[in-house]
Amino acid sequence: MKRTILGVRARQLLLGLATAGTVGGGAWWWQHQAEKSEVAYEMREEHEGEEEEDEDRPDRPDLALEQDIARTMDPALGRVPSERLVPAQQYAQQLLAQRANMRPTAGSIALTQWFERGPANVGGRTRALLVDAADPTGNTVWAGSVGGGLWKTTNGLAGATATTWQSIDNFFANLAITALVADPRNANTMYFGTGEGFFNADAVRGQGIWKSTNHGVTWAQLPSTNGVDFQYVQKLLVHPTNGDLYAGTRNGLFRSSNGGTTWVKVLGSGVGAVSDQIADIEIAADGTLYVGTGLRATDGIYRSSTGNASSWTKLNTLANSGLPTTGYYRIELACAPSRAQRVYAIMQNSANSQVLGLYRSDDGGDTWVTMTFPGGTASTLASSQAWYDLIATVSPTNPDLIYAGGLDMWRSATAGDDPVIWTKVSNWTAATTSPGYLHADHHAIVFATPDICYFGNDGGVSVTQNAAVATPATPIFSTRVNNYNVTQLYACAVHPTNVNYFLGGTQDNGTQRYNGAGTVSTTVATGGDGAFCFIDEDEPQYQFTSYVYAQYRRSTNNGTSFANQNISSSLGSFINPTDYDSRSNAMFGGYGANAMFRWLDATTTAGTTATSVALPGAGTVTHVTVSPGVLDRVYVGTNSGKVLRIDSARNVAPRTPVITEIKGTFSGSVSSVAVDKTNEQHLVVTYSNYGVVSVWETTNGGTAWRNVEGNLPDMPIRWALFDPTDGTRVLLATELGVWGTDNLSAGTVSWIPVNNGLANVRVDMLRMRTSDKQVAAATHGRGLYTTDALRVLSTNKGKAAATNGYVRNAYPNPFREQLNVELDRPAAAGTTFTLTDMQGRVVHRATARGNAREQAVQPPSNLASGAYILQVKGNGQIATRRVVKQ
Repeated sequence: MKRTILGVRARQLLLGLATAGTVGGGAWWWQHQAEKSEVAYEMREEHEGEEEEDEDRPDRPDLALEQDIARTMDPALGRVPSERLVPAQQYAQQLLAQRANMRPTAGSIALTQWFERGPANVGGRTRALLVDAADPTGNTVWAGSVGGGLWKTTNGLAGATATTWQSIDNFFANLAITALVADPRNANTMYFGTGEGFFNADAVRGQGIWKSTNHGVTWAQLPSTNGVDFQYVQKLLVHPTNGDLYAGTRNGLFRSSNGGTTWVKVLGSGVGAVSDQIADIEIAADGTLYVGTGLRATDGIYRSSTGNASSWTKLNTLANSGLPTTGYYRIELACAPSRAQRVYAIMQNSANSQVLGLYRSDDGGDTWVTMTFPGGTASTLASSQAWYDLIATVSPTNPDLIYAGGLDMWRSATAGDDPVIWTKVSNWTAATTSPGYLHADHHAIVFATPDICYFGNDGGVSVTQNAAVATPATPIFSTRVNNYNVTQLYACAVHPTNVNYFLGGTQDNGTQRYNGAGTVSTTVATGGDGAFCFIDEDEPQYQFTSYVYAQYRRSTNNGTSFANQNISSSLGSFINPTDYDSRSNAMFGGYGANAMFRWLDATTTAGTTATSVALPGAGTVTHVTVSPGVLDRVYVGTNSGKVLRIDSARNVAPRTPVITEIKGTFSGSVSSVAVDKTNEQHLVVTYSNYGVVSVWETTNGGTAWRNVEGNLPDMPIRWALFDPTDGTRVLLATELGVWGTDNLSAGTVSWIPVNNGLANVRVDMLRMRTSDKQVAAATHGRGLYTTDALRVLSTNKGKAAATNGYVRNAYPNPFREQLNVELDRPAAAGTTFTLTDMQGRVVHRATARGNAREQAVQPPSNLASGAYILQVKGNGQIATRRVVKQ
């Protein structure tokens, strides 16, 4: 597949996204970010085109994040106040605690149970790794994902498929974990820092630093870090002698001498340095501290033997230091554990984001020599993204053995010589099973032993067990992502008849194909960044995936192979909102400012046949919904907050599109338009911005709208889905998992988190299979989940079955070991209790014991967690309840 190089047009598009719907300084900030990141990307693309000419290019987290910033920022602030997620999560926990003491009615959305579907074999961006000092074998490793939270494996060396990971706490899935450290004096004391602050255009704040005192079993936020100084934590370090905790942030270098209770700024602007932006902090074998300052600013390398505020020496300005004093930004440092005076530095070129130079000191930083470039050129190591992916680590026993990573991984066993001999030891374009394969974009390197070394990159975690192998032999790498499900999905599609077949469009890992029960390993349907995807409901042999902007791939053989159907490589959004109509085989999507595209007969015609539909004054399309009930009707939401109804959308002669604005300008971006299948006049519109009313309802097709946000906390709402048989029941995809209500018609709508089995992670999309009402959730950080919460139970009208009064209650629900069933009369002889799983299989049957009105049902101890249907039959009555086993 031919890759497209983005240029000026992409920048123009980003600026358009930025300015519409934002105010004041926010618009300027956006433009500044777009210009910076685009320059780096154009240069990176030119270089990478030499290596990969025929594939869709992944690895554009900056543009995806820029798009998300515009659609989630608080219009009044011009930024994304993600710190509001902490009180929002606390509120969600309060609601869950209250619900635990209640007895939900039969079929309530409160009983929703989610099941993880994977992928089990795809990782995600990992900036932090920690080898557990309590395990000398090197098998126990902690990993921090920027989208999926904190993870742990205790068998990291078992093998690519044998190694397994477990999520530590699903709330952390909302935190971009960027730093991990343990106290060298006490492995039970651990810390992680949040907020990805390397200016990869996300501008999403962290929530400070979290601490564990019981070896990672439980964690708590340090209250002292819930503020502006700790919104972006690049590096954490605990001094091995005195236990002082150092945090390198975008607001300076801070030190705590009491385990994080209080902090003192010891280095930064106004405190011994020029810049507050701390890129790296390292400690030498003799306890000397080295700090690289400046991320998007030029400062330098600082050294101190005590870490005190007045003790730092700027090494760049020492006489005859050999270090440059201008022309650089980010500085990556590495100290040799076996030689206290050996220090390495890599500097980002401030002009082009390549590597300005590599430097070595053998006298503790007083003087430096320039090292040979890996590959011989300034662009080879990190392409033009030294601001984003740059890392170096030295062997624990050999000061001359160094690993340096950027786009690929390089190694030298002669780093103390001149010239330095470098070997490229990985190749991100190789087959994933190749012994030289490592995913692109490296952020972490950690030695467990001189031979065992772990790597964190945009594809997850990898390991080598022969890191010190003598040249010319090279290390053998193996990916370790089994069940490390931190995949960031933008979208998903469900197969109309195969209940185990899904497509999932992911950041950086293409569109994944699911085909199996439970948590499964997936295969790549199409490459590059994966976006919106569809499976035709009437003719599932037709399937669609999408690459960035309006570039689509079509399969006509049930997903076996896909062919390019590119409409535009520059128009539309980076992750382009799109919808597909299985009845007419037409596709509709964003197409730049004030326009959408229309691709008729998409199953047979080329993408080049798509045409533009003008949407005067509407802004940029942020959502598209094909009406489920009215043919040729499409609803479009924009970044100016407008909702348009487009009738005769296919423009089949003699008809022409009729555009009706049903919701006017609003300070926010429309994230979804949900249509009640039982009533076309009933719509729910959601907005993804902080600081706005995020959920609106109309029952008359848009003539009047009602605020139904109710008790939702202030957070982005990304998708809405009606129960197809009951328009008062709605599910919402939010920044904190899925929320739902059983009564949208209430005067004040009450929403509850329905995340049983699901991480409290950002959810981008909800899709439902028409045949069985199974719902799939595309999470941005924890892969794909499904639920049968909306599945029809049993009534002639197809609605969810409700109790007929014979069963007064079934509790606790969810239950663990025993389910208590309360009847409205004494149990008759022969009364039966049957549990059936969601596939209709009987998993337990029991008979009433005695004639008590309250009966205990005890399923087998090995009954799997999940949703079940309880049927009680006796006294001439039959009653059905949905219950959940925890």
